[in-house]
Amino acid sequence: MSKMKILNTTALVYMALWCISCQSKQPNVHKNAEKFPYQGWNILSSHKENGLKTLDKAAEYGVNHIELSHYQLCHDLKDLRNAKSREATNFLVDAAHERGIEDVYVWDHAFYGLDYYPDSFKVEAQGNQDFTHHTTKFEGGLQQQLNLDDPEFWKWVYNDYDFLLALSPNLDGIVLTFIETGSYVIYQHSDKLKTKGQKLAALVDSLGNYFIDEKDMKLTIRTFIYNQFEKDVILEALQLIKRKDLTVMIKMVPHDWFLTYPYQDYVSEIPFPVVIEYDAGMEYAGENIIANSFPHYFADAFKHYAQYENVVGYCARADRFEETTAVGTPGELNLYVLSELAKNKAADTDSLTRAFIAKNYGEETVQYLQPAFDSAFSIIMASMYTLGTHTANHSRLNFHRKNIYQSHTTGEWYAPDDQMRWVGHGVNRHFHNYKDVINTLAPASYKTDTAGLKKDIAWVLDSAWLSPTEEMTRGFLDYIITEKSYAVDLAEDALAKVEKALPMVKDTTLGNRLHHTFKRTVLFAKERRAAAIAFYGYRLWEKGKEYQTEELKQLVIDSFQEADSSIAEMENYPVHVPLGQWRWHRDREAFEIYKEECLLLKQ
Repeated sequence: MSKMKILNTTALVYMALWCISCQSKQPNVHKNAEKFPYQGWNILSSHKENGLKTLDKAAEYGVNHIELSHYQLCHDLKDLRNAKSREATNFLVDAAHERGIEDVYVWDHAFYGLDYYPDSFKVEAQGNQDFTHHTTKFEGGLQQQLNLDDPEFWKWVYNDYDFLLALSPNLDGIVLTFIETGSYVIYQHSDKLKTKGQKLAALVDSLGNYFIDEKDMKLTIRTFIYNQFEKDVILEALQLIKRKDLTVMIKMVPHDWFLTYPYQDYVSEIPFPVVIEYDAGMEYAGENIIANSFPHYFADAFKHYAQYENVVGYCARADRFEETTAVGTPGELNLYVLSELAKNKAADTDSLTRAFIAKNYGEETVQYLQPAFDSAFSIIMASMYTLGTHTANHSRLNFHRKNIYQSHTTGEWYAPDDQMRWVGHGVNRHFHNYKDVINTLAPASYKTDTAGLKKDIAWVLDSAWLSPTEEMTRGFLDYIITEKSYAVDLAEDALAKVEKALPMVKDTTLGNRLHHTFKRTVLFAKERRAAAIAFYGYRLWEKGKEYQTEELKQLVIDSFQEADSSIAEMENYPVHVPLGQWRWHRDREAFEIYKEECLLLKQ
């Protein structure tokens, strides 16, 4: 009888937290690495040409770990059933190995949606589940739960994995997300496992037994928190996990990739080697379609986490779906900085920037391109963010998205007595995250429809920092105009510097991509300035006759016209713009909502 069959005879061997200790394997160590043995890039897109270029560059930069993830490749192992995803994934697995990259992992999430599993393994849901601080999909509770105590359920799970792994036989490891999944293990049934932390730990130990012991694969577990309430559960689970041959990957900031969020504050409490996950694919900052070179942002984060003894490396996303990629754009600088710091964490960031520009664009361009590249962070902060809060739907135009003002607020990750934030960009003053920024920027209905607020930041409501009325003022509208104009001016100045350097760039393809990246950045900054003035200015107009001056009316109408013109230029941009999650030419979809309001103003 095989080892796996013996283990499968009882679910308790997999599920009970007092199961026998597992033999430890050595963590993933690159033969030439010391402090940071885990140096990884993550590819999300199935685009073959970009994928090969990314792998070429990864090999050049000394990357020894590749992850293939998300919906075009392998978000879950079950995605390998799809022939298109399987072919694209296996193509990149083999291509990475051919370039000498030692470890190629794919992502998985446990568990999948409830309907994936046979009904025979489900029981009627308990009625006492608390979903107060969890994702929307669980607010109404679950009618059924997977029975974690049923040994036949686990036998089915591993038989299913046997089939799925056979579809990609050259894989080296799995990145397992056990938090944001189709069916959260913490909401499934068990009489044996009493707490959420116990269920999470038992799941990881069980899958560790399977992937590592039975399949001889490596396992990284990926975790993050949506809100502060989840942190204690995660830490409990990590302390309870029996296996010690795992790596834990966490994002460089909590929840999602917002540039205003603080670093994770529980790294030292994780009893495993830790890999920090970075987003050089710029999901929330323009997807490298616009200028996304943030060398100091990434370097500061790397050096912060490098101080922790248990941090053993990094993994950086290199694209954001379809045709987007950091490689070959100014955003490649971020990947370069991370790879160089992994070799020498004391490396000077400005020196790395100069070296990158000189190598790719020519030594004589550095004087122009370094300040242009360095300005990208401030351009994004003054255009895609408004007074320190992210005002977009991922990267697309969407000032009216409710999440901006409720579940994606910067202040959530700071203590109640640490809510003052400095905003530069010509505004140059401190604002309170909630009493000033959210209270003013959020439409009144978003402050009275409080379901989203109660889920994550009920303490903000308890503090009475948000009033139920429209609080936009002319003073705050002027702050917005000042900030957005700062972004436009900075983008135009950066483009002018790029155009001075352009004749010196010998690689025509690289030079053209550089030029269009910064040209699109100017167009983007103008669009966001105009749309912001239109959206928030119309809100001020709607407050009543005392605000409805001819000057404000003309300002708003002019802004609608400028936004309309900018979006028309985006729709008719003269060269192909990479397609990603953000279809920048489709910003019109949100703008048309605002445009209808403008027609009312003109009457």
